[in-house]
Amino acid sequence: MSILVELLKASEGIEKKIPVIDLEGSKISEVALPRVFYAPLREDLVWRAFIHLQTHKLQPKGAFKGSGHKYSVDSWGAGYGMARISRIRASGTGKAQSGGMVPSAVGGRPTHPPTPEKKIYKELNRKEKKMALITAIAFTGVLDAVAKRGHRIPENISLPIVVNEKIESIARTRELREFLEKIGLKEELQRCREKKIRAGKGKKRGRRYKRKIGPLIVVLEDMGISEASENIPGVDVVKLKDLSVLHLAPGAKPGRLTIYSVNAFEKIDEVLLGGLK
Repeated sequence: MSILVELLKASEGIEKKIPVIDLEGSKISEVALPRVFYAPLREDLVWRAFIHLQTHKLQPKGAFKGSGHKYSVDSWGAGYGMARISRIRASGTGKAQSGGMVPSAVGGRPTHPPTPEKKIYKELNRKEKKMALITAIAFTGVLDAVAKRGHRIPENISLPIVVNEKIESIARTRELREFLEKIGLKEELQRCREKKIRAGKGKKRGRRYKRKIGPLIVVLEDMGISEASENIPGVDVVKLKDLSVLHLAPGAKPGRLTIYSVNAFEKIDEVLLGGLK
């Protein structure tokens, strides 16, 4: 973390301007590039943070502790010409004298069941988590990293993409789709609409199709844009305060195509570097 702090301090004197576009795709002004975009590009750090944060969404699961143990059983022992397994003692149940309690018997206990006590929640250091987020944001400004993820971006576009504050107020799906097409992302939206049938048993478990991950829109305040993006495949909207490595690096691969509102773009350093020491 100290290396990152030293680098960010060294970038204080650097003034790089990023163009701000309007909803028509025209340049209207410029804004200074936040210091977090000068952070070192650490793919290993992003990968580690993604794996740990992904476990925070998992739900513990396991077999019922009393499964297969609801009957009183005993073994008859030798001399009956029958297997010496534990047999149910209760009479009048239809299961009397049948095997019980043991894994080899019908209705017996599970052999090696999953246990709800298993630790699946992986802890992540607070500073390591913040540094991974800063690094993931820095990847969104690197053209090669974004293209490596498979995003279809026009040749004349500059990263990161910054739009004026009116983007936060878009409330209609048609308006948002038209804006994305005007800035040259029509081919990207077409890529996200394509569906692929999953290989394996997942087809029978409610996840038959796989889709591509498309642009991420980062805003300071959500004034309706999240509802406008719901019917556009691949497009996600997130507030700056909720931004995570899970949004910026799906599949632990950094470089997601990201669009920032100018309000959120100007607040990135304040949110992420405010308490950095």
